[in-house]
Amino acid sequence: MSIYDTLANVELFIVSRRQAAVSKGRREEASLWSYVRAFSDFVRVTGQVYRFEDSLEGAASTERPLVSARLSEQAGTFAQPAVKMLLETLGETAELEQKQHVCMLIALLNFIAETGQLDEVEDLFSNLRDYAPVAIAHFNSHQEAETWLMGIAEPPSPTHILVGDEYYQFWYMREDNTRGMYRDYSIEPALEALTARGIPPQVPSFATRAEAEGWLMSHPANPYAFVTIGGEYYFAVHHRRLKRHSLNPVASALNAWEEHKRAVELETALEAAAQSSGPGE
Repeated sequence: MSIYDTLANVELFIVSRRQAAVSKGRREEASLWSYVRAFSDFVRVTGQVYRFEDSLEGAASTERPLVSARLSEQAGTFAQPAVKMLLETLGETAELEQKQHVCMLIALLNFIAETGQLDEVEDLFSNLRDYAPVAIAHFNSHQEAETWLMGIAEPPSPTHILVGDEYYQFWYMREDNTRGMYRDYSIEPALEALTARGIPPQVPSFATRAEAEGWLMSHPANPYAFVTIGGEYYFAVHHRRLKRHSLNPVASALNAWEEHKRAVELETALEAAAQSSGPGE
């Protein structure tokens, strides 16, 4: 089983445990399962899936696993109660597969702690609504991005990057060294929802993009904001990890989003028609 399949199964386990806690009114436990899920999400969005796999080396056994000392040092965070919950779950669980899931989660927490990323996960979990989807790098052109990504022996995967002001999803498969990137519409749903409510009548106005970028550096969007540049509305997106803002023209971004949705709908309809017709028809 690939590491991607393993993490997918672990995430399903988290969902089932969280739902069970919610149904029983155990709000603190439900919150801790959401916190644990944040570790899996963080590894994915920052392209560290294979790096995590390399750290395992048999750590995810069904015996009582070792817990990183760095997790026990995190007083005042969710880390300590989360580890306690996982160890209690491990002790209470009889099914082998579920024990493996719990051990994998403890290994995941250990990996984040040992690589010094616990504060980042804690911050992301506590302030998720204030952050735009994570992008780990920015490139001025598609060619520049491809040159960088194709030139790395083992690039981060899966992860988002920015090419100009647009999100791209990058993927890499270690098994056969295949890789690629495609346009991903990560912020367009938020743009659509915010414009549907109505753009504020008064927004910061600038003559040039450089002026807008300079102002945003000292007045960062949280994580989105509208500005006008040369009389045209732009959607500013704050990328905290990259210490920059992207600026998307509202009208053209919404048009591209609508075209994308229509293309997806058409593709879905064609696939459904092909499946319903059956082989040989």
